[in-house]
Amino acid sequence: MTVTLNLLPPEHTISSTLGKTLKLVRMLNVILLSGFIIFALGLAAFFAFSSIQLQSISSEVDEIKSLIVSQEKTEQAVVLLKDRLAKIGMARGVVSSIKIFSRIEPFLINIGPNSNLSELSIDPQKLDLSVVFRSNSDLSAFLKNISDSEVFKFVTLTTFGYNPASGYLATFHIL
Repeated sequence: MTVTLNLLPPEHTISSTLGKTLKLVRMLNVILLSGFIIFALGLAAFFAFSSIQLQSISSEVDEIKSLIVSQEKTEQAVVLLKDRLAKIGMARGVVSSIKIFSRIEPFLINIGPNSNLSELSIDPQKLDLSVVFRSNSDLSAFLKNISDSEVFKFVTLTTFGYNPASGYLATFHIL
């Protein structure tokens, strides 16, 4: 049997209910302390896991950024290639535009000394021509020459205007 020995004087002794309460409080403190330690360990594990995930996501983002940069370079190369192909097509068109220019050249030479060519746009299939005629006779002669000619399929007078200072402005669309 165990002997309990109380060395405190009787007026300083703890009542039994207070003793039970203190015992309960000690037990609760141990439980709460162990709960806090478990919570702290869980929180540390969460931060470690989050840190590992953050590093993983950061490396994935860096990989995606490098992939985007390489794709940008590839896309730029594709755009430059398309541009070069378009310019090659234009260069091929210039060669065939010489044919239509050689057909209109005799008419341009006979425009007249007082008249001048203000605009000429040549495509392989069509020709747009703007001429400023100083006199009515120059305009009539040019219209007669081009209408009598069988060199072009269609000749359309798209705009016609008169300015007393400069003369007649006529724009033709020729196929």
